[in-house]
Amino acid sequence: MMNSYRINLTLLNTDGGLDPLVRALNIVRRGKVNVKAITASFNRDAINVDIYVEGVEDEVNWVCNKLNKLYDVVKVSYTATASISIPEAQVSLMGERNG
Repeated sequence: MMNSYRINLTLLNTDGGLDPLVRALNIVRRGKVNVKAITASFNRDAINVDIYVEGVEDEVNWVCNKLNKLYDVVKVSYTATASISIPEAQVSLMGERNG
């Protein structure tokens, strides 16, 4: 049965690049989950990521186990959610583009 989950991920970001995030997203892409939304916030030395997915819990657990093996992952966890809830700040920005 397909359920909604939020995967919370904290990555080391010592060089200030996108490489840790791209490595993590490649693992999520390989999982049998449907990604509904992604939010990421960058600070000096870490990237905090929330990935909202739908899928079977075994697949979400598989994704989290694979993420946990990445050398730049500090923390990974997932929680079931009643529905996909994108934070209000991100909703207000959706659809807006510069230019």
